[in-house]
Amino acid sequence: MRKLSLAVISSACCAMRGCPLNPRFFASKYVKPYCLSIYLPIQLSIPQQFFVNLKPNLKSNLKPLDVFKPFTALGKNVVATTLTLASLLFSPAVFSAGANFASASESLNHSLSQPSAVVSTQPSLYAILMAEFAADRGRIDQALATYKQQSFLADAAPVFERALGLSLQNEPPQLSLAFANAWQQQNPDHVPAIFYVTHLALKAHEYELAGEKLNQILQYDPDADLSQILIGIYPTETRDQAELLATLNRLDIKNNPSLLVMKAGLLLQFQQPKAALVAINRALKTNPKSPAFLILKADILQALSPSNQVIAFIAQARKTVPDNKALFVYQIRYMLKQGKSAQVWQQLNARANQQFLADEEIKLLAALVGIDLKKYAAADRLLKALLASPNFKDQANYYLAVSAERQNLLNDAIGYYGKVMQPDLVLKARQQQIDLLISQSRFDEAIASSIKLREQFDSFAPQSYIMQANILQKNNQTAQALALLNSAQTSLPNNTDILFAKVLLLPDDDYASKLRLLKELIRLAPSNVDYQLEYAQTLVNLKQNNEEVTALLTALINDKEVGLKARQILSQQALHQSDNSTVISLLSDNFDIVPDVISGLLLQQAYLNLGNKKEAERINQVLVNELDYQPENLQ
Repeated sequence: MRKLSLAVISSACCAMRGCPLNPRFFASKYVKPYCLSIYLPIQLSIPQQFFVNLKPNLKSNLKPLDVFKPFTALGKNVVATTLTLASLLFSPAVFSAGANFASASESLNHSLSQPSAVVSTQPSLYAILMAEFAADRGRIDQALATYKQQSFLADAAPVFERALGLSLQNEPPQLSLAFANAWQQQNPDHVPAIFYVTHLALKAHEYELAGEKLNQILQYDPDADLSQILIGIYPTETRDQAELLATLNRLDIKNNPSLLVMKAGLLLQFQQPKAALVAINRALKTNPKSPAFLILKADILQALSPSNQVIAFIAQARKTVPDNKALFVYQIRYMLKQGKSAQVWQQLNARANQQFLADEEIKLLAALVGIDLKKYAAADRLLKALLASPNFKDQANYYLAVSAERQNLLNDAIGYYGKVMQPDLVLKARQQQIDLLISQSRFDEAIASSIKLREQFDSFAPQSYIMQANILQKNNQTAQALALLNSAQTSLPNNTDILFAKVLLLPDDDYASKLRLLKELIRLAPSNVDYQLEYAQTLVNLKQNNEEVTALLTALINDKEVGLKARQILSQQALHQSDNSTVISLLSDNFDIVPDVISGLLLQQAYLNLGNKKEAERINQVLVNELDYQPENLQ
């Protein structure tokens, strides 16, 4: 049985991803217009006449050499064809012709109608050129129809790959799969096509067909490297995952590591760790030093063994591949998860692991562990070493600020937070900086920071206005804060964040204004839970629309994040209606497990209303002794 060569597998996998380096794959996404690098055995008797009236509509400053640079790895005949076409396309005769696309088509038609043009069962150069011109001008349906038709002729594998590339870019996976499968059935000896069909079948969740094609590959070569065709096709839906697992169970996988690993991962996901361990152990017999396989086994062991045994396995696995960064990071993160920060610090600073500490990602991780262990001097040294790194300087500044803040070096922290410019960190950093400035009553500097944020990042303008308004409110300038938000609303109409900030800034007794804004917010974002809760709270405060409040909040009372807040608002409404038993039903169980002040006060009032002073006093003791609340005298 002949094994699949690495070149064949690589070619198949590259073509599947649209890789421009694959010499058998032609994609206009990567190649300049009119660069034709498909070998077509058509004889051109008078090439110069063939292009006599053709002038390409170039979209960029394309140079003749650019045409064939990506294809230097092609065979001599293909390179010759490319060079010929390139020289013709950029010859003075072409540029002086001044013809448009229609006249170019007419010229090509005329040339191919001459007796010297050889017509065969092989793809037509004329048809391919017309298809490429159509694709370049956005007529994808026309291009695909021509490419697909031509791909079913003799010796047309490159045309098939171009057609498949266009299909993948412009058609649903099912259509691409149907085309690829039909072509592969007509060309059963074209091994890369089996890979294409397998990948597409998995991606389209056609697992029966995928299983059939995988079996073909495994029969051809039981040890074929299938890792690349499995990239990007792992299903996200539980039903699809179960169907894929069933397909793998039907396959004669033998010891193919790629499929064994996928099977092991699915078995683990479906809580079958013992079966998953069997599969991963079989895969490790083939690739005992694969870090990915070792990490998956560690994941499986976490479901089967105590943490100390998992740690022991990872340590042993690291001895197999001591220089592997991924396995080292996995070990560090797992130990941190187990609360072993001190041991992690030792590992990070061990002489045997010094090579890893030179890595920027691991250096940052070590610094965070140092901050957690209050080893601030060592952590700061690591972070300062990262300040010169383009990829990590913002994170270094952020965590230097965190370190300084924990050491009560507030001015240093303010400075470091202000240097953070990474978009996904800057908002949090500026808010931290502003909070520190407010804590020192440096309101003008805090306002300057918020203004600077929107000057540097247009996308954060709404948040910067809200920050500035909050600063003004904390400086007892609520009227100015509302005026600022009104101005911001003019420049950013219908921005729900600004509208909601206005709601929260309005005086507690201005229910009419709050209700008007909240109705607008509900209209703009009807599914936003925060708006629903505030709207319901306002209605309860106004003692209005009890049925609407109940309907709005009943769906939320079991929500993990906002359920307690919803029950508290409903309890307030129940108190207004003298329905004390409903308050107890809604809040008592939660209060006994995780007590909080608001629930306690509501329960206390309900018990007092019912005359149950014993329970009211019990609640009072929890409020005073556990929650440090100073209640008024019980009535």
